Amino acid sequence: MKINFYPDHDDLELIKSAEEYQEIWIKESARIIETIERLTGLKFTENTINAVVIEGVSRSHPLSLRASYPIETKKATLVHELFHRLIPGKEDEIHKLLDLILYDVWIDLWGEDFAKKQVKVESERQPLYKDAWDWALSLTREQRAAKFKELIGSK
Repeated sequence: MKINFYPDHDDLELIKSAEEYQEIWIKESARIIETIERLTGLKFTENTINAVVIEGVSRSHPLSLRASYPIETKKATLVHELFHRLIPGKEDEIHKLLDLILYDVWIDLWGEDFAKKQVKVESERQPLYKDAWDWALSLTREQRAAKFKELIGSK
């Protein structure tokens, strides 16, 4: 899968950030895709995605990514938003499902410290995210994987 990252407009910070996202994708796309597909049992169907780098809230459709995040949060957010593209659903309903597997994807890609830090970042954004993370992380990795398979089968 190819992702093209474009700054929303010709602001230097947006341009620099789009380049950072592109560099992340060039270096890590194979590992990211393999890890997500292996842990979810799902396959991406899109071949090319255009992403706009903005200074605003990140979204999956169209793929829009916040420029001012530090590099680790850029990685985490990119993976999070790709999950939304792989597993569509209403935001208020989908985060529990996503978080069942997202934490373990982050661990497999970048380690447990990375995953814990990004859970903290996401949990501070809004109560919905904190509630979803609290619920998902009350389960073991094996329980999260089993619950994910159960819930994804009912979608």
